Amino acid sequence: MSTLIRRSPSAVSTDDPLGGLVRRLFNEPLFTPAMAQSPWLPAMEVSENTDAMILTAELPGIDEKDIRISIENNVLTVAGEKEQEVTDAPPAKAFYLAERFYGAFQRSFSLPRSVDVEHVKAVFEKGVLTITLPKLPQAKGRVIEVQAR
Repeated sequence: MSTLIRRSPSAVSTDDPLGGLVRRLFNEPLFTPAMAQSPWLPAMEVSENTDAMILTAELPGIDEKDIRISIENNVLTVAGEKEQEVTDAPPAKAFYLAERFYGAFQRSFSLPRSVDVEHVKAVFEKGVLTITLPKLPQAKGRVIEVQAR
């Protein structure tokens, strides 16, 4: 026969693995500053319409001067760096939540031959980079009208 043992939330044992997890969750930092400086990759999307392929990247907190875009051998590379903000406040002793990432990033994408690499445009607005990769005229296709007789 089993016995039901009643526990109050404040009487969590440190010997109990779950109790240790609960204690750490509320008493220790979730992340360290080193985690905030780990390698990161910004969120990106690639879409296509009839005229172009469009790449968008979320780059909040980055200046346009810190973004580098290049195309070589039909490979588009977006690179940059987000530097940690420096303040006059004393440094934090501990981070309890650190979800912001800092440091260099680089993403590369193989482009289809249908992209007109000579007319690529990039716009950076409100922390979002939009790269428009227009298609070559022959890649857009054409509609042939059917004539009735």
